Amino acid sequence: MTGAERLAASMRAVAAIDPADLAARRWAGARGRAFEGLELLEAFDLGGAGLLAVVEASGAGPPVRYLLALEAADGDPGELREAVPGTAASVALAGAVAAGATIPAIARPVLDESTGRAGPARPRAALVCRSAQALRSLVPGDPAAVMALSPRALEADYSNTCVVLGERLLVKAFRRLEPGLNPDLELNAYLSEAAGFEAVPRLAGYAELVSSAGVETVALMTEFLADAEDAFETTAERLAGWLLAPGTVTVEFATEEAAELGRLTAGLHAMLSAAIGPDLTPRAATRDELRSWREAAEAELETALVALRGVDDDLREELRLGAPRIAERFSVYEALATPPMLTRIHADYHLGQLLRTPEGFSIIDFEGDPTRSIADRRRLASPLRDVASMLRSLDHVGRSAGHLAVRRSGGPLERTGLDLEAWLVRSRERFLEAYRGGLREVGAPIDVDDDLVAAFEVEKECHELAFAASYQPDSLWAPRDGMRGLLIAGPDP
Repeated sequence: MTGAERLAASMRAVAAIDPADLAARRWAGARGRAFEGLELLEAFDLGGAGLLAVVEASGAGPPVRYLLALEAADGDPGELREAVPGTAASVALAGAVAAGATIPAIARPVLDESTGRAGPARPRAALVCRSAQALRSLVPGDPAAVMALSPRALEADYSNTCVVLGERLLVKAFRRLEPGLNPDLELNAYLSEAAGFEAVPRLAGYAELVSSAGVETVALMTEFLADAEDAFETTAERLAGWLLAPGTVTVEFATEEAAELGRLTAGLHAMLSAAIGPDLTPRAATRDELRSWREAAEAELETALVALRGVDDDLREELRLGAPRIAERFSVYEALATPPMLTRIHADYHLGQLLRTPEGFSIIDFEGDPTRSIADRRRLASPLRDVASMLRSLDHVGRSAGHLAVRRSGGPLERTGLDLEAWLVRSRERFLEAYRGGLREVGAPIDVDDDLVAAFEVEKECHELAFAASYQPDSLWAPRDGMRGLLIAGPDP
């Protein structure tokens, strides 16, 4: 087939996609928007494996661009359709990364503005793929060895298309495209290559879209940890088992993992506080930034109140009555005597972003909050935001384990093998103790201000309330109970 024929087939395939169906997909991030049309911007031919299409969705609000894989429909290379994740397109993309290939977009006629006529067809963009040093040790041999690996799709990541190759490599294609360097690539490269931080999967390569509009990250390829388990799920299961066990588990034994997490987090932040380079070098916060923190936190509270309306009006009223106390917590931001140091941070740090391996924890997904812009996610921030986020995650996993144990027992537990309330208190204490100790051990210049951590925790819980009300109302009890605990037991600023 000629390039023009492949381009025409790509346009037909995109035209066959229902804009409403695309907007309704969880990973689309449309947040209730109605897309009115889809337009093919660029198509990259992956040979017999199909194509990668850059599609723009338009409607009310600014347009959004997505990366979609297309494949032959019913074996007919002349007709294309949206591909099933984990098929040949991901393997071909991994092969291009391993080969360091540059794939030009299918050429299109270019309008000559002086004559108003279409000039010769030429590519308007290119897919630039590059391998990283670790790839050779992960998959010895040439690019053909990478393409020979058996693919399987991971369903756990809803934001991106994730495919495992031969249980050795993970290919993550970003479904929503934005101009700029994705922090998942940026921080993974810095930590695994420049800093030599062993608690992240090694970078194997990446792909970028290069055009006159700039450069944007399309895909990331890393080491796949085949023997790893989701830290939130395993922690919840272990706690639930202890709660249901006839014996007694000491709180100190049960919170050893929290201490390990504190040491791990200190190591991560120590590496990031030593970073040097564009958009990486730490600095002190400005007074304008501290003021913006308070304004953003108050906006999170308002967003939660709006999201709860009609979903849980009793909880909304409870939150409204607690708003003055919450606002007091947020006043800490502008009352700080010394502006805190800002570094790059994980920015979406919770147990679900950690993998438990036989060797310990591994930190993944440095993408940040995908609902925020790339520029927003790459800004320097207080590392205590990561600390607060993990403290909230420990609280949520404990409460989740309690609910899980009650469901499995068929009713309230008369006797438990673990004091859950004591675990909730002691896990945060041990996390913070280990975090502070880890920072001191390496001399990292990060001051742990308890009032600032408390303010970040309340802000994070407001965000969790809004998210649960919007997408997971059945799980509202976790941030609800968490917020109650913060307002009852937390320190006053």
